[in-house]
Amino acid sequence: MDRISRRSALQGLLGSAAAGAAALGGTAASAAPPAGPPPRDYSDAKTGRRIVRLSPDAGGSKLYFYKNSFTPEGDRMAMSTPDGIALVDLATFRVRTLVADPKAELMFTGRKSRNVYYSVTDPGDAQPMDRPKTVYAIDVDSKRVRRICRVANGSFNSINADETLLLGFVAYGSQPLQPGVADPRNRRFGQAEYAAVGPDGKPLNFAKAKGVRMLERWAARYPMEIFVVDTASGARRVIHQTREWIGHFQFSPTDPQQIMFCHEGPWHRVDRVWLIRADGSGLKPIHRRTMNFEIWGHEFFSPDGKWIWYDLQTPRGQVFWVAGYELATGRRLWRRVEQNDWSVHYNVAADGRLFAGDGGDRDMVAHAPDGKWITLQRPETIVDADLESYKDDLVTIEYMRSERLVDMSAHDYRLEPNLVFTPDGKWIVFGSNMHGANHVYAVSVTQS
Repeated sequence: MDRISRRSALQGLLGSAAAGAAALGGTAASAAPPAGPPPRDYSDAKTGRRIVRLSPDAGGSKLYFYKNSFTPEGDRMAMSTPDGIALVDLATFRVRTLVADPKAELMFTGRKSRNVYYSVTDPGDAQPMDRPKTVYAIDVDSKRVRRICRVANGSFNSINADETLLLGFVAYGSQPLQPGVADPRNRRFGQAEYAAVGPDGKPLNFAKAKGVRMLERWAARYPMEIFVVDTASGARRVIHQTREWIGHFQFSPTDPQQIMFCHEGPWHRVDRVWLIRADGSGLKPIHRRTMNFEIWGHEFFSPDGKWIWYDLQTPRGQVFWVAGYELATGRRLWRRVEQNDWSVHYNVAADGRLFAGDGGDRDMVAHAPDGKWITLQRPETIVDADLESYKDDLVTIEYMRSERLVDMSAHDYRLEPNLVFTPDGKWIVFGSNMHGANHVYAVSVTQS
């Protein structure tokens, strides 16, 4: 479908706008946050689990769920605060400032060095992606800062396993998701405050308005590029050009040349997850639709780089899976998730044995009646499965057994919790506004 045809079809598609949001948004009425300052160290009233607030009293935020925020030794974690970038000592939970500059945007930590990478975008009226930015690396111990590169436009999402290449992207001529607002991002929720009206002229709720804006952006067909930057020389090289809306760019945590990205837009209209090598070769999708309205996304690499995991629904909003694709063999492993355990994002511990989900509210794709929980997910073999009869070219089915860790009933899911396991697997770190302001918390995994 060409650009004009796509745009002319938009009006008739507004009825499916909520589907266009897929698992990407939604707000249900949340319980009022408790009065007083956020607690520093406490037990969840419903689960008994120990929770530690990692961010300072002024608040803080963590990186997106697939972006690395830990040093290679697993002893420090980087996060953003109103004052700049801070480091958390994961043994003591003490916090210290690393970069005292509110304009410094935390990007990710290195997997080889003890560097934290951040960028500073030039001031101006244009969207942040359309303004020049400078990228720096700072050593967490010496605080020595090194300038990596400066680019005229674009953003960076990842660095490869040996820290030789930055992974960036740019869209040319794109407009903000919320029309008329150059930078509509609400810093409390980490995303735009979407607004739109339906065919009847009445305002849509957040989830449906976001679906409308996602559909419009997908139809616009702006030219986009994926590029890499050599961290030693600063040289920029384009590896992929397209008019698809692309995102979620991430390097494998172990293979310095393997990249994964997605086709953004309404999940039921795109083939979401793609692989490409750092030289531009090997472009291929990892999942193909087998039924109408099947959706998949929020993809991430396992810590050992051997698997890709993603949210799969067959069809949308009905049957839920954490689906896996083994890169070396193409083997597929789908683990069934109950409706109330569906999550905006999933993640996996370093040993691959435990998963976790950050829940979702009633307006989201699962419409879960009791889904606002941080949960631990334990894979189990299906009862009575005859493993000897299994064929490698067929999907293997398992089940996720859920355990609730954190009551998120007071959390507003316009802020995505973006949970991640600590490298030692003892804690799950997540963001939340359940006490009012945005903060970063850790919940104990090993506590009985």
